[in-house]
Amino acid sequence: MENLPRIKEFKAPEGYFDTLPDKILTKSKKDSKPVFLKYAAAAVILLSLGIWQFGANPSSTPSLSLEDQALLYIESNQWTAEDVLSLSDDPNAILDQIIQEELAGMDPLWTENENWFEQ
Repeated sequence: MENLPRIKEFKAPEGYFDTLPDKILTKSKKDSKPVFLKYAAAAVILLSLGIWQFGANPSSTPSLSLEDQALLYIESNQWTAEDVLSLSDDPNAILDQIIQEELAGMDPLWTENENWFEQ
């Protein structure tokens, strides 16, 4: 231990500890104000994003009629024919209408005068 170099004794500047509490208090008072500003700025940003997202940007897609919406669901294979018929009050009337529309363009398979039951 005798071979180790001696370290000079550390001395604080005169009056350092007399002014230290005042310096600490002034620095802590300066830091308390920006906390409120940070929260206020965050609130303004969130509020502006909310208004932009939900209120200020109108929908650019035109609204579709109920029939067009149903056709889109059917064509995209999200609904089947059974799903559509289950939504109806009278599914037999819908089926009769579809059959009449499909058969309107076809020639009849037989006439009323033909009797194909007897030979």
